[in-house]
Amino acid sequence: MVSVSMLQSRLNRYTRDLTSLENKKSSYIKSESDSLKKINDANRAIQRTKSESTIRTKTATISKEQKKIADLKKKQAGISSDISKKQTDINKTQIELTKANEYEQRKIMDNQKKELEAIRLSQAVAIDSNSTSLEKASDEVKQYDVFISHANEDKDYVNELVLALKSEGINIWYDSDSVGWGKSIRRSIDDGLRYSRFAIVILSPHFISESKYWTGYELDGLFVKEGAHGEQVILPIWHNITADQMQEYSLSLSDRLALNTAINTVDDIVNNLIKLLR
Repeated sequence: MVSVSMLQSRLNRYTRDLTSLENKKSSYIKSESDSLKKINDANRAIQRTKSESTIRTKTATISKEQKKIADLKKKQAGISSDISKKQTDINKTQIELTKANEYEQRKIMDNQKKELEAIRLSQAVAIDSNSTSLEKASDEVKQYDVFISHANEDKDYVNELVLALKSEGINIWYDSDSVGWGKSIRRSIDDGLRYSRFAIVILSPHFISESKYWTGYELDGLFVKEGAHGEQVILPIWHNITADQMQEYSLSLSDRLALNTAINTVDDIVNNLIKLLR
C-alpha cells in the first residue's frame, strides 16, 4: 500500500494542477467575452456609419474576433476535458488516502492493544505469582489505605489533599513520600498498587495527556487489579476537566461516578473516603 505521505503529496499536486487549469479556463472565458464585446461594438458602428472604409474595417474586426472565439471554444473544450480527468484523479486519490489513513489507524490501535495486553498480562502474572508470599509476609509489608495517582502538574492541589488525608490518620501511598532516592520507580509504583485498598485518581488534562507514561501505567495496573479481584479500587476525581475530554479519553472511566474539585471540597473528599474505609 502506498504511504499516507506519498498519497497526500500526490493529492496536493493534483489540487494545484486543477486550480491552474480552472484559472486558465477562466482566462479563456474572459477572452471570449472581450471578443463578443468587440463584435457587438463593431456591429453598432456599422449600423451608424455610411463610410465604406469604416464598414470594411469593422467587418474585418468581426471576422477576426469570430475566429478568435471559435479557437477559444476549442481550447475551453480541451481544458474542460483536462479538468474532468484531473478531478477524477483527485477523487481516486482521496479514496486511496482515506483507506491508507484507516489502515494506519488500525495498525496503531492494534499495536496499542498489544502493548496494553502485555502490560496487563505481566501485572496479572506478578499478582498471581506473589499472592502466596504476600499472605505469608503480610505483617512485614506496608499496607496502604489509598494510592494517589496524579500528574506532576497537579501537585499543588494533590499536596493539599494529601495533607488533609494524613491529618485524619489515613495511610497513603504518595510518590513524593514513597519513592526514595535511588529506588526503582516502577517497583515502587507496583508495590503501591498491589498493597493499597483503594486508589484516588486525579483525572485532569495533564493526567490524560498522551505524553504521560506513568499515569497510564498506574491506571492500567488499577484496571488489572479490579479485574483480578472483582472489587472496586478506582476512586475518580475530576480536576479542571470536562465531560467531553473524559469521554474522549476513556468511556469506561467517564461513566463512573466521580467527585469533582469544582464542586467538592477537600474535606468532602476526605469524608467520603473515611466512609469507604470503615
